[in-house]
Amino acid sequence: MKLYYQEQWRSRSRPRGGLLVRPHRPSGRSQTKSPAHRRERLCYFLFVAIIFAFSTTFAQSPRTKSLVLSRIAEMPVRRDFAVVAAKLRTGRDTAAAYRELDTLLSRPYGDMFWMYGCAGLYYATRDILRPPYQDKIRWCWKHFTPYRGDTENHFLMYYGSLLLMSQAWPNLPDTDWFMGKSSKEIYDESKEYLNHWIDETVRYGQEEWDSPRYGYYYITPLLLLAEYTKDPALRHRFEMMVEYELASYAADYLDGCYCGAHSRVGDDAAIDPRKAEITAYGKYFFEDSVSHLLPDVAFTAMTKFECPKIIRQIAMDRSVPYEQFSLKRGRQMLRYMNKWSIYDSTYDSEFHAPVYKYDYMTKDYCLGSILGGIVQPIQQQSWSLVFNSDKPNNIITGLNPYVSATELGMFFPEYPSFMLERITGTKASYTNEDKWVGGSPYERIYQDKNVLVALYDLPDSEKYREVDIFIPWNAHPLDSSRSYDSLADYTPDWRIFKFDSTRVGIYPTSDFNEIPEQQGLRLRMKGSHTGYIVYCEPSNQISAKDFITKLVSSDIALRPSRVYSNNDNGKTIDISVMKSYPKDWIFKSPYLESKRGSGILTIRYNGEREVLNFN
Repeated sequence: MKLYYQEQWRSRSRPRGGLLVRPHRPSGRSQTKSPAHRRERLCYFLFVAIIFAFSTTFAQSPRTKSLVLSRIAEMPVRRDFAVVAAKLRTGRDTAAAYRELDTLLSRPYGDMFWMYGCAGLYYATRDILRPPYQDKIRWCWKHFTPYRGDTENHFLMYYGSLLLMSQAWPNLPDTDWFMGKSSKEIYDESKEYLNHWIDETVRYGQEEWDSPRYGYYYITPLLLLAEYTKDPALRHRFEMMVEYELASYAADYLDGCYCGAHSRVGDDAAIDPRKAEITAYGKYFFEDSVSHLLPDVAFTAMTKFECPKIIRQIAMDRSVPYEQFSLKRGRQMLRYMNKWSIYDSTYDSEFHAPVYKYDYMTKDYCLGSILGGIVQPIQQQSWSLVFNSDKPNNIITGLNPYVSATELGMFFPEYPSFMLERITGTKASYTNEDKWVGGSPYERIYQDKNVLVALYDLPDSEKYREVDIFIPWNAHPLDSSRSYDSLADYTPDWRIFKFDSTRVGIYPTSDFNEIPEQQGLRLRMKGSHTGYIVYCEPSNQISAKDFITKLVSSDIALRPSRVYSNNDNGKTIDISVMKSYPKDWIFKSPYLESKRGSGILTIRYNGEREVLNFN
């Protein structure tokens, strides 16, 4: 049966802003309605009905949403608005929920996390919330003074919450709000900021990009805005922005893991990807699963939003390898703008370094990286190799454990020396020599598909003049079976491992030690000029013996413009250190395309497409 295609607006219960390619019958010449033809048409429509039924039930079904609420309502009562909201909505342990709500509304301090949780509870339960507690919430927003914060996710939560709450009480004077502005002033200011943030993000790249930790705190407030904003045009923009965030996440998703480089990642998730907060949303939206729940998913389950099928398919289909280039923005720099070579003064987003990100995704693994340098303080992860495995610590990653008052002073307004003294109070791991998160100004990374090269030039003045690679214990050595001696010095040589269906070779370019730790092996290289090569491929391509032979005999050549395997003239490894990345694209891949400055994201999968047009 021949199918023809045309673009049609998606028809949904509310505007979604996308184009979807759908099959249709050509008009014109009449067709003979023979019994065979009628049977064919009947079979065709039955087939379409079955596919349609499957596609609609595969989304976040009412059953899944109900199960989410039930599971979160079963959590022990704690100081969390989402848990309280789930208990009130399901009628479970409501007395304890109201007692906890009393506590949450009794403290005259808080921050943007308190704000979005309070706004979420108010809107999600206001039809059943006891009137005295509605009055308490109103009282809090008059007398409390929540902290606004200083990062992109903080501002989204802060202004998003203010927009919703000023919308709830639209006619109050400035004396009835904690910041001394009227409802209209608060609403207009919040709307202006949120529109500005959306425009900057979709045109020039996100600032806290691809964060396994803070992505969770983008999706939740955006979903609240998409559900409860009354202005149809503004609500439509928020709906598209949720899809924008999910599409970006889906392209880097591999069986529950957020792959590639990250702007901000927690200490645990840096070496165990599924421990990231955002995993809760990946499982819920892409897999219709409740296997990994965090409380805020309750707010999501109380909305009408469902992840579009085209985005779910992108997240789940890894049958064909693909490359993705993307452009992000580094965190806004306050000082030392020209200190790091990563900064590009010609980039048209003032005080933000351009971040060129590259990912190579396969069904067995994803290798992804940025070019290096420091573009986010403290929690940056410059590259990772994530394996498609249900085992813990399914990742290899590396860094120079850089610590400096200069780095902190670049991004924070306080005196740099003061920040360095106080940083252990909030980010205790930052000054730790054995940390697994952080960027370095001395790091240069080059990648082409399954090969990555990282080079470091470490001056004598730096505190930690070493480079570390994390190798999980589930990566089984193929080159030898031996006990590890932390004091032994090894000369440059390949270390070869197998993790499930992937083989990987690591070549330190200088002498190194192998240090056993609780979750894996630390390869530590020391010296002024050091680095490593990472090479990976599926284990079913060649035998283990041939894989080892190919790497061991590669005779690595390090040249000013090229790193390659000398014996085969670069057939195995050939990386240009002069490689340039596409600078005119926010996204460039088979699935996502967005020209820098356009404000338009095109999402494609298997002949269908959706267009998110923010103009």
